[in-house]
Amino acid sequence: MTAHNNRSARTRLFALSLCFCAVLAACKEDNKPTPAAASPSPSASGKTQPAKDPARVQAAARTTYSQGYNRLIDDNRSVAAKYKSYVQMNVNGKSPSGNSFYGSPSDVQSIVDDLKKARADGSGDAALDAAVDGVVATGEKLVAVWTPMDPYYRSKSFLEDKWVKGRAADADMNAAFKGLLASIDKLGSELDRVQEASRTERMAKLKAEGDMLNYHTLASMAVAKKFVNGLDQIDGLKNKDAVAKVDAAASELQASLEELSKALEEAKAAAKAKGEAGKAPNYNYESLHGSLLNMIGQWRTFKDSKFPSTYKNIVSYYNSAVGSYNRGFGR
Repeated sequence: MTAHNNRSARTRLFALSLCFCAVLAACKEDNKPTPAAASPSPSASGKTQPAKDPARVQAAARTTYSQGYNRLIDDNRSVAAKYKSYVQMNVNGKSPSGNSFYGSPSDVQSIVDDLKKARADGSGDAALDAAVDGVVATGEKLVAVWTPMDPYYRSKSFLEDKWVKGRAADADMNAAFKGLLASIDKLGSELDRVQEASRTERMAKLKAEGDMLNYHTLASMAVAKKFVNGLDQIDGLKNKDAVAKVDAAASELQASLEELSKALEEAKAAAKAKGEAGKAPNYNYESLHGSLLNMIGQWRTFKDSKFPSTYKNIVSYYNSAVGSYNRGFGR
């Protein structure tokens, strides 16, 4: 895979869930004087509804933003994959193909609707909210352009009109897809920023509490993210400096995973010593640990084989680790 400067062509990585922000926000509020309670608001039925906790509402919005972003970049269901399949039709070329385009504007609309609902409450972060506004606007633009064309492509009407309608709409379809992809990348950058601030704060709290299992889990995910971000610069392994940096990150990650493994074994032993087998660490810790080890292995295999499929496996294992993290570790 060749590196590109624009983010829309770069490795698309799942965002960690931001749900732990709710915990942090609640902790902060505990250290403040209790504010006067907001006046409950009557519902349409006349019944009084309890006031919402702003911190929890904002944390929930951030989590929805993260989940929406993940859906927008989710492998073969991603907007980028759908656009790639559209481009492969070569609508305005000499020999268009009707065998590639897939997906539906309703797929995009569903995600946009969820983001709009969360955006109504807001995340408390102006730049993050603005990025979501961008995704909503460009997503609705794509839906508006794609929807009237959807029956045309599904019914293969281009075989009847010799691509006349398709060619007429091609510029708008391309522009709408590219607009949404740019907005998705902006949202990814803002989520990275907010996530990093939350992670740093969270790790400090975990270390102070002696929760080394979750501390090393977050530490490993941070190094893993540095590792995969470095992949964008390797230029098919031709950029030796970038390759060396990824190698260094791989070694750092392996060391971090060793610490995570120790913390995991200690947590298992502690649960067993207390006769609380049911309170042994959640399986997602091991799943995350294994995915990241496999990711390192696929990197080293890729350097040896240079197979594109192996490169894809590296990113897939990272996204699998994020999935384990996002599923949580509770019982």
